[in-house]
Amino acid sequence: MDGVITAYNKQRGFGLISQYLVIESIYFDIADCKAKGLYVGSSVQFDIAITKKGRVAKNIMGVPKLKRSFRSVV
Repeated sequence: MDGVITAYNKQRGFGLISQYLVIESIYFDIADCKAKGLYVGSSVQFDIAITKKGRVAKNIMGVPKLKRSFRSVV
């Protein structure tokens, strides 16, 4: 799944990931991040696990931002 980190509490080590067109945010724990240097606004890929408390993100990896170039087709 793809998403964006929308909240992160550094002191407590958890945050939220939002997905495009999905209302509910997904909880994540910093222990499940495979990448360093993630911040609010980082694009990520992750797996979803179902726990007693609901859906949580696991195996979180950062996704490099793509540079888009616009070329004239004419």
